[in-house]
Amino acid sequence: MALPKITHPVYKITVPSTKKQLSFRPYTVREEKLLLMIKDDESIQEKIDVLKQVIVNCCVEDIDVSKLAIFDIEYIFIKMRAKSVGEIIELNYTKENNRTTFDVDLNRVEVKFDPNHKRQFLLSGDIGVNMNYPTFDSMVKMDEMVANNQNVDDFVFDMFIDCIDTVFDNEKVYKEFTKEELSEFVLSLPRDSIDNIKNFFETMPVLEHQVPVKFKDGTTEVVTMRGLKDFFIF
Repeated sequence: MALPKITHPVYKITVPSTKKQLSFRPYTVREEKLLLMIKDDESIQEKIDVLKQVIVNCCVEDIDVSKLAIFDIEYIFIKMRAKSVGEIIELNYTKENNRTTFDVDLNRVEVKFDPNHKRQFLLSGDIGVNMNYPTFDSMVKMDEMVANNQNVDDFVFDMFIDCIDTVFDNEKVYKEFTKEELSEFVLSLPRDSIDNIKNFFETMPVLEHQVPVKFKDGTTEVVTMRGLKDFFIF
């Protein structure tokens, strides 16, 4: 005799970068087992791979997580976690040997958008680019290189090229080109175009939340959390 099928509630959220609606179910024992497997894993890449798999499993629609922006993945998982485990999480914070705990309501955690951020911007004269956001994998790789004191200049250069969606001028939008052609294009840009490139990365949207924290000695401090690593361990 077949066992009864378990139904799950379905929730909708808006993907921050695309403003499109996404439907998902809470994660189940299957996804919980995946997350427990990497709880003590030191490999960042393993954690990211499982995180993306959980999102794929729980989304009602087909979704290509490899193309999602970093803050999209973080936001989606935060909301899934809230509906699956609980909306309130308890975190620890230590400052100068003064330790305390505080609660965070995951429903209030949102992606912050810098008003000066632009995905489309000029590089030289009337020539500009439309940008995609870096993937989680690319940012993890850069973080690891920084942690190992490796030179990341070449990687940042490659990441910028990888993020270019289209190139445009007053007459045309260019959609078809090779990485070699893009590399030559970027290398030919004037020096002052670097500021616009840096601004794109430095002002990208970020998952951020501020909470006032009170210590036992009566002092308080506003703690700013950014990204999944500040909210909880996988």
